[in-house]
Amino acid sequence: MVGSRAVLAAILGSVLAACGTSGASSAPPVAPRTDAPDVMSTPATADPTAAATLASPTAPATPQPTPKPTPIPVPPKPTGVTFNQRARNSDDGQVATVTQTLRWRAPQTKGVEIRVYGVTECIAEPADPPPGTSGPCLVVHTPLPASVRTLLATAPASDGVVTWTWTQPGYECDEPVVYFDPDGPRYHAVVLAAYNASGHSIFAIAEPGEWWREAPGDIIC
Repeated sequence: MVGSRAVLAAILGSVLAACGTSGASSAPPVAPRTDAPDVMSTPATADPTAAATLASPTAPATPQPTPKPTPIPVPPKPTGVTFNQRARNSDDGQVATVTQTLRWRAPQTKGVEIRVYGVTECIAEPADPPPGTSGPCLVVHTPLPASVRTLLATAPASDGVVTWTWTQPGYECDEPVVYFDPDGPRYHAVVLAAYNASGHSIFAIAEPGEWWREAPGDIIC
């Protein structure tokens, strides 16, 4: 009886030992990977380009230069110019009313002024012309410095005409080719030019005047 119990105990011990060995080998341990990065311990690398972009201040816009206004062109030389003068004596012949009128067709632009000048020298007259000869006091391409000009009248170019008048003792004879106010300087020719803020045109001859050398026996009056 005792022997039977000892055998039974030995069998049970063998069974239990086999079960314990089987459970320990069912799930073998997994070795940790050594090639994977440790996310928790490795800091993220910053993008240097992005950092430089964020750190750089925005460059200010380059101001564009203000364009200069287009200069106003100098007006053209007056054209279509005519000059007329009239001297009318009073009934008793003691006083004469003199009227000079100048007209032009162009320019007639707004902002342009016409200035009329008398030329105080007979510039084109020869130094010693032969007797009985004559000619104009002014010809084209003649320089006209301020020293030989006297202002007679001004008007807006858009008017197309300007007139000036004076009175003086009546004429009896020897009337000049170009009348002139005795209270001012004598002038021998009449010119005009167009003016604006940029300057003035070249001068146009309205009346060239005339010089003459008396021949022997000429009767003046």
